Amino acid sequence: MKKKLVFIGMVLLALVLTTGTFAYTYTNFNTTTLDATIADAVWTTYQPSANQPNWSSILPEGEYNSEILVPVAAGDDTDLPTQYPGSGEHWDKVDDQPDPDDSDTYVSTQTSKQWEKDLYNLSDYAGSGGDDTITGVTVYFRYAAGGDYDVRAIAEIKTYDEAFSGPTVTHYGTDFTTESWECLVNPVTEEPWTGEEISDLQAGITMRGNNKSKPAICTQVYVAVNYESSTTQGEVPQGDLFDITPHEEYTGDMLVKIYLTNTASLLKAYQYINMKVYMADTLEAGETPDYQVLSIETGVVLFNIEGGSSEDYTVEITGGSYRLISDDPEEWGAGWSITPEFYCEVGQR
Repeated sequence: MKKKLVFIGMVLLALVLTTGTFAYTYTNFNTTTLDATIADAVWTTYQPSANQPNWSSILPEGEYNSEILVPVAAGDDTDLPTQYPGSGEHWDKVDDQPDPDDSDTYVSTQTSKQWEKDLYNLSDYAGSGGDDTITGVTVYFRYAAGGDYDVRAIAEIKTYDEAFSGPTVTHYGTDFTTESWECLVNPVTEEPWTGEEISDLQAGITMRGNNKSKPAICTQVYVAVNYESSTTQGEVPQGDLFDITPHEEYTGDMLVKIYLTNTASLLKAYQYINMKVYMADTLEAGETPDYQVLSIETGVVLFNIEGGSSEDYTVEITGGSYRLISDDPEEWGAGWSITPEFYCEVGQR
């Protein structure tokens, strides 16, 4: 029996001396480092890198933007009787973007104390993608009086062949002022604006002078389409996962395995995530492509090191792509995570 115990002890010692395989798991909450030893001598150390990928950057956040639409043609109403210069069209007197030219080009009233209106067809709405939510349409106009007196103006839109007017504003004097009117929803449907409705939208201005010889002058009209855009797909964040440092006297071959350990949680947030994992000075670094793809489906990537070709090694994420289930985390499964967790295993080959 004593000989048997001695034999078992020798076998266990031989396994320790030959395999040298140890592992490290990295999560957001644990930063412990384990050293792999052979016969009381450290042959390699590895630990999480300081330059980790910023996984929180993937969490969707609404970005508020606006797109400016300017007059490009006459609309259904061209009632303002005067333009300056006299050549050209009314719309090209008010399409200045981004800077208004004020008195250099304008349209104006003429009839004594009568409301007179211009509508304009607008440039095409491009938006930023299918995930846009239009949060409102704002009509801007810039106007002044032709002298020291009061004039009035109203922003106008036309949608579904129906005309709608903003509030009346009053301005005194020849200094130009910019006014606006915001429509959060389409006034016909009372629902958020759609891209098709924006494409058919007309906008303009109604003005009234003080009398026939005291006109109101408009030099600029444009529409801002305000929208919220949430990103559900894109490039994964880049960074370093692990730093591996062999002992300076160790010149043997090594096998590095990187595991993805929390696939169940990731599947509740991602449709897919593909990470390009790279290690310089490995056999894989000399191949085409020079990276391994780690995904929810593959679960593990391998790197082979021959003869201690470097003083230290870094496991990097150099690129990749992802797509989330939606832009609303409340629609993801319970227990979701957008942060991949990795397990590093280094062994002798």
